[in-house]
Amino acid sequence: MTTLKSTRPLCGWGLYPCAEAEILEDIDFSKSFIPRAYGKSYGDEAIYKRVYDVTNLNLFLDFKEDTIEVQAGISLDKIIKFLLPKGFSLPIVPGTALISVGGAISNDIHGKSSKGAFGDFVESFEIITPNGVYTCSRKNNDELFWGAIGGMGLLGVITKAKLKIVKASPYISQLIIKTNGVGKAINILKEHDTDFEFSVVWIDAFTENSIIMFGDYLYYEDLPVDLKLSFGILKEKNIVDIPFLMPDFLINDIDMRAYNMYYFLKMPEDKSIINYFDFFFPLDNIKNWNKLYGKRGFVQYQFVGSEDAVLKIFDIIKREKIYPYLVVLKRLKSAKNRVFSFVKEGFTLAMDFPINSKVFNMLKDFDKIVIDCKGHIYMAKDARISKDVFSDIYKDSIKTIMSLKDKYDKDLKLKSMMFERLFL
Repeated sequence: MTTLKSTRPLCGWGLYPCAEAEILEDIDFSKSFIPRAYGKSYGDEAIYKRVYDVTNLNLFLDFKEDTIEVQAGISLDKIIKFLLPKGFSLPIVPGTALISVGGAISNDIHGKSSKGAFGDFVESFEIITPNGVYTCSRKNNDELFWGAIGGMGLLGVITKAKLKIVKASPYISQLIIKTNGVGKAINILKEHDTDFEFSVVWIDAFTENSIIMFGDYLYYEDLPVDLKLSFGILKEKNIVDIPFLMPDFLINDIDMRAYNMYYFLKMPEDKSIINYFDFFFPLDNIKNWNKLYGKRGFVQYQFVGSEDAVLKIFDIIKREKIYPYLVVLKRLKSAKNRVFSFVKEGFTLAMDFPINSKVFNMLKDFDKIVIDCKGHIYMAKDARISKDVFSDIYKDSIKTIMSLKDKYDKDLKLKSMMFERLFL
Protein backbone atom coordinates (compact mmCIF):
# COMPACT_ATOMS: atom_id res chain seq x y z
CA MET A 1 0.00 0.00 0.00
CA THR A 2 1.39 3.40 -0.94
CA THR A 3 2.32 5.59 1.99
CA LEU A 4 1.57 9.27 1.53
CA LYS A 5 4.30 11.54 2.86
CA SER A 6 2.60 14.85 2.14
CA THR A 7 0.69 16.94 -0.33
CA ARG A 8 2.36 20.10 -1.55
CA PRO A 9 2.77 22.32 -4.63
CA LEU A 10 5.58 21.32 -6.97
CA CYS A 11 7.10 23.55 -9.63
CA GLY A 12 9.62 23.30 -12.40
CA TRP A 13 12.99 24.86 -11.53
CA GLY A 14 11.92 28.04 -13.31
CA LEU A 15 8.99 28.26 -10.84
CA TYR A 16 6.74 27.46 -13.79
CA PRO A 17 4.55 25.49 -14.13
CA CYS A 18 3.27 24.45 -10.69
CA ALA A 19 0.76 21.87 -9.50
CA GLU A 20 -0.48 20.40 -6.24
CA ALA A 21 0.94 16.89 -5.87
CA GLU A 22 0.72 13.93 -3.54
CA ILE A 23 4.26 12.88 -2.59
CA LEU A 24 4.51 9.09 -2.45
CA GLU A 25 7.23 7.25 -0.54
CA ASP A 26 6.54 3.80 -2.04
CA ILE A 27 6.02 2.58 -5.58
CA ASP A 28 2.41 1.55 -6.16
CA PHE A 29 1.01 1.17 -9.67
CA SER A 30 -2.62 1.25 -8.55
CA LYS A 31 -2.64 4.93 -9.59
CA SER A 32 -0.59 6.90 -12.11
CA PHE A 33 2.48 8.85 -10.94
CA ILE A 34 5.89 10.11 -12.09
CA PRO A 35 9.24 9.65 -10.31
CA ARG A 36 10.95 12.83 -9.12
CA ALA A 37 14.13 13.63 -7.19
CA TYR A 38 15.59 17.10 -6.54
CA GLY A 39 13.34 19.15 -8.82
CA LYS A 40 15.96 20.65 -11.14
CA SER A 41 14.04 20.01 -14.37
CA TYR A 42 12.83 23.38 -15.64
CA GLY A 43 9.68 22.10 -17.27
CA ASP A 44 6.80 19.78 -16.40
CA GLU A 45 8.30 16.36 -17.08
CA ALA A 46 8.64 15.54 -13.35
CA ILE A 47 5.35 17.12 -12.19
CA TYR A 48 2.06 15.30 -11.82
CA LYS A 49 -0.77 14.99 -9.31
CA ARG A 50 1.14 12.08 -7.76
CA VAL A 51 4.93 11.96 -7.52
CA TYR A 52 7.16 9.18 -6.22
CA ASP A 53 10.05 10.66 -4.24
CA VAL A 54 13.21 8.75 -5.19
CA THR A 55 15.59 10.75 -2.99
CA ASN A 56 15.45 8.11 -0.25
CA LEU A 57 17.26 5.77 -2.66
CA ASN A 58 20.61 7.38 -1.89
CA LEU A 59 23.13 4.66 -1.04
CA PHE A 60 26.46 3.65 -2.52
CA LEU A 61 26.41 -0.04 -3.49
CA ASP A 62 29.80 -0.84 -5.01
CA PHE A 63 32.98 0.89 -6.13
CA LYS A 64 35.73 -0.32 -8.43
CA GLU A 65 38.45 1.56 -10.31
CA ASP A 66 36.38 1.75 -13.49
CA THR A 67 32.76 1.67 -12.23
CA ILE A 68 30.56 2.77 -9.36
CA GLU A 69 27.17 1.29 -8.48
CA VAL A 70 24.64 3.45 -6.65
CA GLN A 71 20.97 3.77 -5.92
CA ALA A 72 19.23 6.02 -8.41
CA GLY A 73 18.14 8.74 -5.98
CA ILE A 74 21.68 9.63 -4.96
CA SER A 75 22.88 13.04 -6.16
CA LEU A 76 25.78 13.55 -8.53
CA ASP A 77 27.15 15.94 -5.91
CA LYS A 78 27.45 13.11 -3.38
CA ILE A 79 29.09 10.79 -5.93
CA ILE A 80 31.61 13.39 -7.08
CA LYS A 81 32.59 14.30 -3.53
CA PHE A 82 33.21 10.61 -2.88
CA LEU A 83 35.21 10.04 -6.09
CA LEU A 84 37.33 13.20 -6.50
CA PRO A 85 39.63 12.69 -3.48
CA LYS A 86 40.36 9.23 -4.90
CA GLY A 87 41.28 10.70 -8.30
CA PHE A 88 38.09 9.78 -10.18
CA SER A 89 34.86 11.38 -11.36
CA LEU A 90 31.92 10.85 -13.68
CA PRO A 91 32.71 11.35 -17.39
CA ILE A 92 29.66 13.60 -17.98
CA VAL A 93 28.21 16.15 -15.58
CA PRO A 94 25.64 18.89 -16.31
CA GLY A 95 25.55 22.50 -15.08
CA THR A 96 24.43 21.44 -11.60
CA ALA A 97 25.57 18.56 -9.40
CA LEU A 98 22.27 18.63 -7.49
CA ILE A 99 20.44 16.09 -9.62
CA SER A 100 19.88 12.37 -9.18
CA VAL A 101 21.44 9.52 -11.12
CA GLY A 102 17.96 8.42 -12.19
CA GLY A 103 17.26 11.93 -13.49
CA ALA A 104 20.62 12.01 -15.30
CA ILE A 105 19.75 8.77 -17.09
CA SER A 106 16.14 9.73 -17.78
CA ASN A 107 17.24 12.99 -19.41
CA ASP A 108 20.45 11.63 -20.94
CA ILE A 109 22.19 14.73 -19.64
CA HIS A 110 25.11 16.38 -21.39
CA GLY A 111 27.74 18.84 -20.22
CA LYS A 112 31.00 20.56 -21.13
CA SER A 113 32.76 17.30 -21.99
CA SER A 114 33.57 16.27 -25.54
CA LYS A 115 33.17 12.60 -24.56
CA GLY A 116 29.45 12.38 -25.31
CA ALA A 117 26.32 12.15 -23.16
CA PHE A 118 25.53 10.48 -19.83
CA GLY A 119 23.93 7.43 -21.43
CA ASP A 120 27.21 6.56 -23.16
CA PHE A 121 28.67 5.75 -19.74
CA VAL A 122 25.80 3.82 -18.15
CA GLU A 123 26.78 0.15 -17.81
CA SER A 124 23.46 -1.13 -16.49
CA PHE A 125 20.47 -0.23 -14.33
CA GLU A 126 17.50 -1.78 -12.57
CA ILE A 127 14.07 -0.43 -13.48
CA ILE A 128 10.65 -1.19 -11.99
CA THR A 129 7.84 -1.07 -14.52
CA PRO A 130 4.16 -1.99 -14.13
CA ASN A 131 5.09 -5.26 -15.87
CA GLY A 132 7.86 -6.16 -13.43
CA VAL A 133 11.49 -5.53 -12.48
CA TYR A 134 14.16 -5.57 -15.19
CA THR A 135 17.94 -5.39 -15.16
CA CYS A 136 18.93 -3.56 -18.33
CA SER A 137 22.20 -3.19 -20.20
CA ARG A 138 23.46 -3.16 -23.78
CA LYS A 139 23.16 -6.98 -23.80
CA ASN A 140 20.18 -7.61 -21.51
CA ASN A 141 16.78 -6.02 -22.13
CA ASP A 142 18.55 -3.61 -24.47
CA GLU A 143 15.26 -2.31 -25.92
CA LEU A 144 14.22 -1.04 -22.48
CA PHE A 145 17.80 0.09 -21.75
CA TRP A 146 17.89 2.49 -24.72
CA GLY A 147 14.26 3.48 -24.19
CA ALA A 148 14.75 4.54 -20.56
CA ILE A 149 17.92 6.54 -21.37
CA GLY A 150 16.33 9.86 -22.27
CA GLY A 151 12.86 8.38 -21.62
CA MET A 152 11.88 11.03 -19.03
CA GLY A 153 10.72 8.48 -16.46
CA LEU A 154 7.83 7.34 -18.64
CA LEU A 155 8.78 3.65 -18.79
CA GLY A 156 9.49 2.91 -15.14
CA VAL A 157 11.31 3.87 -11.95
CA ILE A 158 15.09 3.42 -12.16
CA THR A 159 16.18 2.19 -8.72
CA LYS A 160 19.93 1.57 -9.10
CA ALA A 161 22.62 1.95 -11.75
CA LYS A 162 26.19 0.99 -12.51
CA LEU A 163 28.17 3.85 -14.08
CA LYS A 164 31.57 4.10 -15.70
CA ILE A 165 34.02 6.45 -14.00
CA VAL A 166 37.20 8.08 -15.29
CA LYS A 167 40.47 9.39 -13.92
CA ALA A 168 39.95 12.98 -12.75
CA SER A 169 41.28 15.77 -10.58
CA PRO A 170 39.83 18.39 -8.20
CA TYR A 171 41.52 21.00 -10.40
CA ILE A 172 41.00 22.14 -13.98
CA SER A 173 43.53 23.91 -16.19
CA GLN A 174 41.32 26.58 -17.75
CA LEU A 175 41.94 28.71 -20.83
CA ILE A 176 39.70 31.75 -21.40
CA ILE A 177 39.43 33.57 -24.72
CA LYS A 178 37.25 36.67 -25.02
CA THR A 179 35.66 38.03 -28.17
CA ASN A 180 32.68 40.02 -29.40
CA GLY A 181 30.06 38.52 -31.70
CA VAL A 182 28.31 35.15 -31.59
CA GLY A 183 29.74 34.10 -34.95
CA LYS A 184 33.29 34.81 -33.78
CA ALA A 185 32.69 32.85 -30.57
CA ILE A 186 31.45 29.85 -32.56
CA ASN A 187 34.51 29.99 -34.82
CA ILE A 188 36.85 30.00 -31.81
CA LEU A 189 34.93 27.11 -30.28
CA LYS A 190 35.18 25.10 -33.51
CA GLU A 191 38.87 25.89 -33.90
CA HIS A 192 39.95 24.79 -30.43
CA ASP A 193 37.39 22.50 -28.79
CA THR A 194 38.99 19.31 -30.13
CA ASP A 195 42.19 20.31 -28.32
CA PHE A 196 40.50 20.24 -24.90
CA GLU A 197 38.30 17.84 -22.99
CA PHE A 198 35.90 20.55 -21.81
CA SER A 199 34.50 23.63 -23.52
CA VAL A 200 31.65 26.11 -23.03
CA VAL A 201 30.77 29.64 -24.18
CA TRP A 202 29.12 32.31 -22.03
CA ILE A 203 27.41 35.04 -24.07
CA ASP A 204 26.11 38.44 -23.03
CA ALA A 205 22.97 38.70 -25.18
CA PHE A 206 22.86 42.51 -24.83
CA THR A 207 26.31 43.11 -26.37
CA GLU A 208 27.34 39.69 -27.75
CA ASN A 209 30.48 39.88 -25.63
CA SER A 210 31.54 36.24 -25.31
CA ILE A 211 33.80 34.26 -23.02
CA ILE A 212 34.98 30.95 -24.44
CA MET A 213 36.20 28.60 -21.70
CA PHE A 214 38.29 25.51 -22.38
CA GLY A 215 39.51 23.08 -19.77
CA ASP A 216 41.44 19.90 -19.04
CA TYR A 217 42.00 17.99 -15.84
CA LEU A 218 45.19 19.06 -14.07
CA TYR A 219 46.42 15.84 -12.52
CA TYR A 220 48.38 15.47 -9.30
CA GLU A 221 51.80 15.19 -10.93
CA ASP A 222 51.32 18.50 -12.76
CA LEU A 223 50.01 20.55 -9.83
CA PRO A 224 52.03 23.18 -7.94
CA VAL A 225 53.27 22.03 -4.53
CA ASP A 226 50.59 23.81 -2.46
CA LEU A 227 47.78 22.14 -4.42
CA LYS A 228 49.47 18.74 -4.20
CA LEU A 229 49.42 19.03 -0.42
CA SER A 230 45.66 19.58 -0.40
CA PHE A 231 44.80 17.27 -3.32
CA GLY A 232 42.57 14.88 -1.37
CA ILE A 233 40.82 17.58 0.66
CA LEU A 234 37.64 19.07 -0.77
CA LYS A 235 37.08 22.51 0.68
CA GLU A 236 33.56 23.36 1.77
CA LYS A 237 32.06 26.12 -0.37
CA ASN A 238 30.44 29.23 1.05
CA ILE A 239 26.85 28.80 -0.08
CA VAL A 240 24.65 31.88 -0.44
CA ASP A 241 21.00 31.06 0.21
CA ILE A 242 18.08 32.92 -1.40
CA PRO A 243 15.50 32.19 1.31
CA PHE A 244 12.39 33.67 -0.32
CA LEU A 245 11.05 34.94 -3.62
CA MET A 246 12.58 38.24 -4.61
CA PRO A 247 10.47 41.15 -5.94
CA ASP A 248 9.86 40.80 -9.68
CA PHE A 249 11.63 44.08 -10.39
CA LEU A 250 14.90 42.93 -8.78
CA ILE A 251 16.25 41.43 -12.00
CA ASN A 252 15.75 43.66 -15.03
CA ASP A 253 17.47 44.58 -18.30
CA ILE A 254 19.39 47.52 -16.83
CA ASP A 255 20.83 45.53 -13.94
CA MET A 256 21.66 42.52 -16.11
CA ARG A 257 23.44 44.70 -18.67
CA ALA A 258 25.60 46.08 -15.89
CA TYR A 259 26.25 42.67 -14.31
CA ASN A 260 27.15 41.05 -17.64
CA MET A 261 29.63 43.82 -18.40
CA TYR A 262 31.18 43.41 -14.95
CA TYR A 263 31.41 39.62 -15.40
CA PHE A 264 32.97 39.95 -18.86
CA LEU A 265 35.63 42.38 -17.62
CA LYS A 266 36.48 40.53 -14.39
CA MET A 267 37.04 37.08 -15.90
CA PRO A 268 40.80 36.52 -16.29
CA GLU A 269 41.79 35.94 -19.91
CA ASP A 270 44.46 33.32 -20.65
CA LYS A 271 45.34 30.27 -18.52
CA SER A 272 44.52 29.66 -14.86
CA ILE A 273 43.87 26.84 -12.40
CA ILE A 274 40.28 26.55 -11.21
CA ASN A 275 38.51 24.32 -8.71
CA TYR A 276 36.44 21.46 -10.18
CA PHE A 277 33.17 22.67 -8.65
CA ASP A 278 33.71 26.29 -9.72
CA PHE A 279 34.37 25.19 -13.29
CA PHE A 280 31.41 22.82 -13.66
CA PHE A 281 28.80 24.11 -11.18
CA PRO A 282 29.18 27.85 -10.54
CA LEU A 283 25.46 28.37 -9.85
CA ASP A 284 25.44 25.66 -7.17
CA ASN A 285 27.13 28.24 -4.92
CA ILE A 286 23.78 30.08 -4.81
CA LYS A 287 21.10 27.95 -3.15
CA ASN A 288 17.62 28.52 -4.60
CA TRP A 289 18.96 31.00 -7.17
CA ASN A 290 15.74 30.51 -9.16
CA LYS A 291 13.95 32.64 -6.54
CA LEU A 292 15.85 35.69 -7.81
CA TYR A 293 13.30 35.88 -10.65
CA GLY A 294 10.41 36.42 -8.24
CA LYS A 295 6.86 35.14 -8.56
CA ARG A 296 6.83 35.53 -12.34
CA GLY A 297 9.46 32.79 -12.67
CA PHE A 298 11.48 32.16 -15.82
CA VAL A 299 11.75 29.77 -18.72
CA GLN A 300 14.86 28.26 -20.18
CA TYR A 301 14.82 27.59 -23.89
CA GLN A 302 17.41 25.05 -25.02
CA PHE A 303 17.81 23.51 -28.42
CA VAL A 304 20.47 21.71 -30.41
CA GLY A 305 20.84 22.52 -34.08
CA SER A 306 23.04 24.08 -36.71
CA GLU A 307 25.38 27.05 -36.43
CA ASP A 308 23.06 28.95 -38.75
CA ALA A 309 20.13 28.31 -36.40
CA VAL A 310 22.08 29.82 -33.49
CA LEU A 311 22.79 32.96 -35.49
CA LYS A 312 19.15 33.25 -36.61
CA ILE A 313 17.99 32.98 -32.98
CA PHE A 314 20.21 35.93 -32.06
CA ASP A 315 18.86 37.90 -35.01
CA ILE A 316 15.35 37.45 -33.58
CA ILE A 317 16.51 38.48 -30.10
CA LYS A 318 17.99 41.68 -31.48
CA ARG A 319 14.92 42.36 -33.61
CA GLU A 320 12.48 41.89 -30.72
CA LYS A 321 14.80 43.46 -28.11
CA ILE A 322 13.83 40.71 -25.66
CA TYR A 323 17.08 39.57 -24.07
CA PRO A 324 17.86 36.38 -22.16
CA TYR A 325 19.67 36.99 -18.88
CA LEU A 326 21.85 33.88 -19.04
CA VAL A 327 23.15 32.37 -22.28
CA VAL A 328 25.35 29.29 -22.61
CA LEU A 329 26.55 27.70 -25.85
CA LYS A 330 28.12 24.25 -26.20
CA ARG A 331 28.92 21.79 -28.95
CA LEU A 332 27.41 18.29 -28.80
CA LYS A 333 28.31 14.93 -30.28
CA SER A 334 25.68 12.58 -31.63
CA ALA A 335 24.13 9.96 -29.32
CA LYS A 336 23.47 6.58 -30.92
CA ASN A 337 20.77 3.98 -30.25
CA ARG A 338 18.57 6.18 -28.07
CA VAL A 339 14.83 6.26 -28.46
CA PHE A 340 14.25 9.77 -27.15
CA SER A 341 17.51 11.57 -26.38
CA PHE A 342 17.87 15.32 -26.90
CA VAL A 343 21.53 14.85 -27.76
CA LYS A 344 22.58 15.02 -31.39
CA GLU A 345 25.44 16.52 -33.40
CA GLY A 346 25.39 20.30 -33.39
CA PHE A 347 25.44 23.41 -31.23
CA THR A 348 23.24 23.64 -28.16
CA LEU A 349 22.11 27.05 -26.95
CA ALA A 350 20.46 27.51 -23.53
CA MET A 351 18.81 30.85 -22.65
CA ASP A 352 16.96 32.04 -19.52
CA PHE A 353 14.08 34.51 -19.98
CA PRO A 354 11.88 36.09 -17.28
CA ILE A 355 8.32 35.00 -18.01
CA ASN A 356 5.98 37.31 -19.90
CA SER A 357 3.66 37.03 -22.90
CA LYS A 358 6.14 38.65 -25.31
CA VAL A 359 8.73 36.01 -24.44
CA PHE A 360 6.33 33.17 -25.18
CA ASN A 361 5.45 34.71 -28.55
CA MET A 362 9.12 35.05 -29.46
CA LEU A 363 9.84 31.45 -28.47
CA LYS A 364 7.32 30.32 -31.10
CA ASP A 365 9.62 31.92 -33.70
CA PHE A 366 12.53 29.99 -32.18
CA ASP A 367 10.52 26.77 -32.56
CA LYS A 368 10.19 27.33 -36.32
CA ILE A 369 13.96 27.72 -36.68
CA VAL A 370 14.60 24.52 -34.73
CA ILE A 371 12.14 22.63 -36.92
CA ASP A 372 13.72 24.03 -40.10
CA CYS A 373 17.22 22.91 -39.06
CA LYS A 374 15.91 19.48 -37.93
CA GLY A 375 17.07 20.22 -34.41
CA HIS A 376 15.80 19.13 -31.00
CA ILE A 377 14.27 21.07 -28.09
CA TYR A 378 15.35 19.82 -24.66
CA MET A 379 12.29 18.47 -22.89
CA ALA A 380 13.97 18.73 -19.46
CA LYS A 381 13.79 22.50 -19.96
CA ASP A 382 10.40 22.85 -21.67
CA ALA A 383 6.85 23.47 -20.42
CA ARG A 384 5.34 25.43 -23.31
CA ILE A 385 5.85 24.01 -26.80
CA SER A 386 2.70 22.96 -28.61
CA LYS A 387 1.81 19.38 -29.41
CA ASP A 388 2.23 20.15 -33.12
CA VAL A 389 5.78 21.43 -32.62
CA PHE A 390 6.64 18.49 -30.39
CA SER A 391 5.26 16.01 -32.93
CA ASP A 392 7.16 17.68 -35.75
CA ILE A 393 10.48 17.51 -33.91
CA TYR A 394 10.19 14.08 -32.30
CA LYS A 395 7.70 12.25 -34.56
CA ASP A 396 9.73 9.04 -34.95
CA SER A 397 10.74 8.97 -31.28
CA ILE A 398 7.13 9.42 -30.14
CA LYS A 399 6.03 6.32 -32.05
CA THR A 400 8.85 4.24 -30.59
CA ILE A 401 8.40 5.31 -26.98
CA MET A 402 4.64 4.78 -27.20
CA SER A 403 5.25 1.26 -28.50
CA LEU A 404 7.52 0.66 -25.50
CA LYS A 405 4.83 2.01 -23.17
CA ASP A 406 2.36 -0.37 -24.78
CA LYS A 407 4.75 -3.21 -23.92
CA TYR A 408 5.87 -2.18 -20.42
CA ASP A 409 3.16 0.28 -19.25
CA LYS A 410 0.04 -0.48 -21.23
CA ASP A 411 -2.29 1.17 -18.72
CA LEU A 412 -0.23 4.40 -18.62
CA LYS A 413 0.64 4.23 -14.94
CA LEU A 414 3.68 6.47 -15.51
CA LYS A 415 2.46 9.93 -16.42
CA SER A 416 3.59 13.52 -16.09
CA MET A 417 2.08 16.87 -16.97
CA MET A 418 4.39 16.88 -19.98
CA PHE A 419 3.13 13.45 -21.05
CA GLU A 420 -0.51 14.51 -20.86
CA ARG A 421 0.27 17.84 -22.57
CA LEU A 422 2.17 16.38 -25.53
CA PHE A 423 1.59 12.64 -25.94
CA LEU A 424 -2.11 12.12 -25.27
